[in-house]
Amino acid sequence: MQRNYIPQDFKITVWEKLQPFFSDLEKRNIASVNDLEKWLKDYNELGAVVSEDMAWRYIKMTCDTANEEIRNSFNDFITNIEPNISPISNSLNKKLVSAPQSNELNKEKYFVYLRGVKKVLNYSEKKTFRCLLNYKPKNKSSEKFQAHKV
Repeated sequence: MQRNYIPQDFKITVWEKLQPFFSDLEKRNIASVNDLEKWLKDYNELGAVVSEDMAWRYIKMTCDTANEEIRNSFNDFITNIEPNISPISNSLNKKLVSAPQSNELNKEKYFVYLRGVKKVLNYSEKKTFRCLLNYKPKNKSSEKFQAHKV
């Protein structure tokens, strides 16, 4: 895949090297439809790079189940990288759907994509709300939270 946002030779090793790309997207100003389309291309490229990296780690692990280094690489991604990606991806999805320019995007080109992002956000919010409703305090100091449940 030809990259335009992520350097071609970039390798995901630790979250700290990947995080600046997500931060850039979070902080980037979107002043026009063209800005939003560029932001979307960069966001999708970042997602593709991350997905491909995780997929290759998984494939290598399943092809060589005895190789501890490969297994550790996959487990490191799942344990130390992916948990950092989920919340920031949620934030970026919210940025996308709340951007006024998202209403000006070509409907034929972006309708299905935006609908999918909105469904993911809706599911994420429902899941968070369900977790809060099912919360059970583990100690005295957390009983205040349960007393204020909706």
